[in-house]
Amino acid sequence: MSTNVCTFVGRLGDNPEITTMPNGKERVRFSIAVDRNYKREDGSRPTDWIPVVIWGSANYARKVHLGKGDKVCVTGRWEINNWTDNDGIPRTTGALNCTGIELTGHRTTDKNQAAQEGAAATNPESNTAVDEDLPF
Repeated sequence: MSTNVCTFVGRLGDNPEITTMPNGKERVRFSIAVDRNYKREDGSRPTDWIPVVIWGSANYARKVHLGKGDKVCVTGRWEINNWTDNDGIPRTTGALNCTGIELTGHRTTDKNQAAQEGAAATNPESNTAVDEDLPF
């Protein structure tokens, strides 16, 4: 027996592209950046770009407002597609045919982070613990 199950956790490289096919089915496409778990001699981590395709789940992408920089966990099967382009050149590409996706974090822009910190500073009750609330 063999299985083809992949799970990737990474950040969207761009906003998802939602396309309605001629048969009415929606397709969502995007790529995620996945860092490798080692560092090069210069201290940087190599990054792999994983193309992801989701069929018929565009509502999720719209509902959670998936966008560039958001961190997601995607699961599905790896598929290799072969075709001949318009110039007659044979092409091969791989992509994750996604069967499950979970948003694990929205990208925080500098403006949003500054606004959140400013709100916490102007509302001292939001970040001040009461002695009775502490577990120790």
